[in-house]
Amino acid sequence: MRRVLVMLALLPVVAPGDQTYRVYTEHPRLWLEARRLRLLQREHKRESVRWQQLELIWEAKSALREEPLARALEYAVAGREEAGRQAAAWALQRASAAGAPDRAELRVLALVFDWCFPLLPEKERVKVAERIGRGVETVAGQKGYGAFSAAVLGAIAAADDWRGSEQALTGLFEKKWRLELLPALREGRGPETPADTVALLEICHAARDNLNLELWDQAPAFFRQFPTYLLLNYYPAPVVVDGHRYRQPARFGTGQPDPAVEGELARIVELLTAAYDTNSVETQFLQGWITHDIYRLRSPTGAWHEFLWMNPYQPGLSYYNTPLHLHDDLGGRLLARSSWDDDATWLGYAGGELQLFADGSRSIVDSLAQASPIVFPQLAVMPARGEAAFQVRLAEGEDVFVVGLEAGRTYWVKSGEEKHLPRPAGKGGILPLKAAVGAETRFEIRTADPSPPAPALERKKK
Repeated sequence: MRRVLVMLALLPVVAPGDQTYRVYTEHPRLWLEARRLRLLQREHKRESVRWQQLELIWEAKSALREEPLARALEYAVAGREEAGRQAAAWALQRASAAGAPDRAELRVLALVFDWCFPLLPEKERVKVAERIGRGVETVAGQKGYGAFSAAVLGAIAAADDWRGSEQALTGLFEKKWRLELLPALREGRGPETPADTVALLEICHAARDNLNLELWDQAPAFFRQFPTYLLLNYYPAPVVVDGHRYRQPARFGTGQPDPAVEGELARIVELLTAAYDTNSVETQFLQGWITHDIYRLRSPTGAWHEFLWMNPYQPGLSYYNTPLHLHDDLGGRLLARSSWDDDATWLGYAGGELQLFADGSRSIVDSLAQASPIVFPQLAVMPARGEAAFQVRLAEGEDVFVVGLEAGRTYWVKSGEEKHLPRPAGKGGILPLKAAVGAETRFEIRTADPSPPAPALERKKK
């Protein structure tokens, strides 16, 4: 009875002709569609560097956090049944466990079930599918990208062996996606952590491959600038942990995340993004960025992601041609670098916080103490709290931004000899301005109209 109630709660009213959520694809369904599987099998046969890296980890018998996934991938790509049977044995052992799987177990269980499907006899397959179904029903009601991802993966993997698959997928996409996650993306409020971003991108791949559903097309403004955002949302100086080199994602507000964990997840985000869209200029710049083998994931937890998602044959463009700054007017953020070198100076503004990263460390800019603009090669940034007066000289193609204002409030702006004009501050309190090229331009930002009042109307003649 409980299962029926949960599934009914997931069911929306779907008009005829709308998107359907029945899965018709053959196993393997998740991330190993025919073209990618052929690529990985070719990488195995030619013993590529990434495949050799996996072999070394397996031969060393290192403790793997997601060992069933690594073994299932070994079976799917190399056809090694012993590895596949080890993964399948784990799935069967979990199938007899009490209760329902949490979202972490559900994700692994779905992938092992899908990738090792030929090794599961029908009776045992039913048991695993039933546990996946219980996990989907439990996790589907939880918040966040991680729960959404695990539930979708489970429902797709068990589609032919669990009757609730289509109903669950309908509820997940028509309710949780359309009413909760998608509106946030359209407003520029994307995932807050690299782990959540990984979950979102994994679902984008699975939905396109199995449901003919292009999630990027439903939030085009967000995803159009997403690859450029990834390139600019790093502090320039990399970190080295236990011999592994990682890029450092920018962080705003409080919290000190583990640099190895965050760096590894950020790399997986890059790989997933470049693998999803191979045609746009922005993702080709990102592909050029990720081809540096010095950042290749070599840890037991990261190596199989590196092998699965990296396409060394995909052409990339030099990221040195990417603009050095991004004004994300959708999300209210501003990111900039002085160059693409590791010793560059970096600027980031988000959530009302303005940061500078220089000489290997970051600092928070006090807008009250900042009397002049912060000038970068392609832009100048002036922090302000309500009012400001400053001057700047810009070259062709450079921009001026005032940050720290009240979003949506109208300010009176004077540029050079022009009169004050009303300008609303955009998302995040960012106000873009234009300056004369090659000349010193003075700006004034006021909270009230400084012009004298208009003369009173003449009294009617007697």
